[in-house]
Amino acid sequence: MARFAKELFDVRHDLVVASSRYKKRAIYKDLKCPIYNYLLSLNSESSQHTVSRVLQTIARHMGRESIYEIRWGNFNSGTINTLIDSLKSNGSYAPNTITLYISVVKQVVEHAYLLGQMSTRQRDAIKSKKVKTGSRTKEYTLLNHEDVNALLSKVAGNNQDYVVKCRDYAIFSILLRCGLRREEVTNLKVSDVKEKAIRVIGKGNKERKVAMHPVVLEAINKWVAVYSYSNKSKPLFVRILKGGHIQNEKLSPDAIFKLCNKYDAPAPHSLRRSFATNLYKNGANIKNISLLLGHNNISTTEIYVRRDDEDLYNEVIQNLL
Repeated sequence: MARFAKELFDVRHDLVVASSRYKKRAIYKDLKCPIYNYLLSLNSESSQHTVSRVLQTIARHMGRESIYEIRWGNFNSGTINTLIDSLKSNGSYAPNTITLYISVVKQVVEHAYLLGQMSTRQRDAIKSKKVKTGSRTKEYTLLNHEDVNALLSKVAGNNQDYVVKCRDYAIFSILLRCGLRREEVTNLKVSDVKEKAIRVIGKGNKERKVAMHPVVLEAINKWVAVYSYSNKSKPLFVRILKGGHIQNEKLSPDAIFKLCNKYDAPAPHSLRRSFATNLYKNGANIKNISLLLGHNNISTTEIYVRRDDEDLYNEVIQNLL
């Protein structure tokens, strides 16, 4: 059964374009709406938020103020060609991002078809559309061990509020030294923390155990000591109001992203890649790194770990006869 992001959905059934920012972003609960039906099929709140943001971007590229101004029943191969050209000409979207956006369009179109809002011919023409975007290597900001220590020192030193410092330091310790995804961090419960490992529920509701360095456990314990949770099933990381007032409301994945901005840190995914790359450069087995990251395929992990130009040059010099 799908979980829903409460703040994302609106019980209203009228699909009139609203004037307020919230109403423009809301997804209306309407079983005759292909957008709502698509989101209904998604299993995680993170996926629902991602699709919602993608659809808002698509609407802008189509010259619409709201996703509900898009008439999915009128979609055809010409419409999607125009959208692809608009995304490409923007210049700021990576090939994989454009592919994701068109994939979302195809999913909404599929639900429009299932609802009887478009013909089989229309659906098939859009479904067969391939995105020719070429390829390029996406650049990520990677932190070495010195950078990691410097960032943690900044988190510890920039906070006058002890409660905030303890929570944020524990969060960044997990991001940098356990390599968790931001959604995985926000979904942690107090009971998931063991002496040597963290129990993590990752993508596809798959469970894994991530080995935990003692310094990470120490950081978590300092936070737990000031966090008066009622039972161990409570979220590990929750909101803190001004004055250090702790709320029993778990952080959202977006909150983790905002914390990175607060401390001028790279994006959460870059921290995850930094964790993998640092392990790899220090001799860790790629298979073990893959298990820690929760990847289904080692090939995905191989993309994560970056060999810089100097490493590649030295390897050629040392091994080429």
